[in-house]
Order: sequence, then structure tokens, then C-alpha cells
Amino acid sequence: MPAVISNSKKCPHCGEFVQAESEFCVICGEIFEENVFCAEHHNVPAIGVCIICSVPFCKKCGTRIGDHYLCFRHSEYEIYEGMARIYGSSDAVKVDLAKDALEKCGFHPYVYSRKSSSISMGGPEYTLFRASGEFHSQIINEFKLMIPCQEVEEAEQVLKELNF
Repeated sequence: MPAVISNSKKCPHCGEFVQAESEFCVICGEIFEENVFCAEHHNVPAIGVCIICSVPFCKKCGTRIGDHYLCFRHSEYEIYEGMARIYGSSDAVKVDLAKDALEKCGFHPYVYSRKSSSISMGGPEYTLFRASGEFHSQIINEFKLMIPCQEVEEAEQVLKELNF
């Protein structure tokens, strides 16, 4: 039996395996411990831990979006397979520069691109067809710089310092 499986437990909410000593699921924000209270309302039980800032919150301070628990400050992030979108552009070179900068700082970025159609109108950002699952107000032909949720805040600070 591999060490990862022998020293892990299955999250009852999302079914992912996490380290056995974890107090919450880093994938979905499910709390495993008893008597965890909201960081803002100290006498109110927390219902989840934000998967980006790792802080417990009550129902007044956060919510589940899909299978992920997020505080309201982080609730607008686009999340896919444990990664959050922190930067996007229709310019692949800009996104690759940001990715390289983050890798040099020890982060684990990934570039995701979903081209909806090769037929475009008015430039590279807009297409004749709407893509299935298009996110509101997002560019369809965007190169998305994704980062593991636990690295978001530090990676965004690096990008801000580099004027991205």
C-alpha cells in the first residue's frame, strides 16, 4: 500500500483523499474537527474552510459554490480541478511570461485555454459561437493562468509586484 493512501483519509463531502491529520479538506473546504468557529463571528460555528485562504467561516461569511467552500472575499474565483484562475488574457505571450515568473518563485501554475471556435469576429477575443459553459463576463478565447488554490494569495502578490 503506498504511503499516500496509508496516511490519508477520505473526505465525506467530496470523496477526495487528504492527509490523515488534516483538520479540513483542502479540495472542498469540509471541516473534519468539532468546535471550529468562524474567524469573523467567534461564537458561531464554522460550516466550511475557504479553500483559498484556509480560514473557517460561518454561513454569513462564506458559501459553497459547487463543491467548493469559499469565503465571500474569494467567491468570485473561477475554480477548476483544485486550481483557481488568477490571470487571463487573449495574449498567450503575456500569460506565458506570468507563468514563467511564478514558476521561478516556486509556484505551480498551469495555463488553460479553451478555444470555442476558429471563426472569429472583431478580433481574437470574440467568436461567432458561444462556448458551452461560458462564464459570465469572461473572454471566450482567453488563456487562463491557473494556480493551486492554496497558492493563490501569494501568487497574486507576485503578479501584482510584477505589474500583471
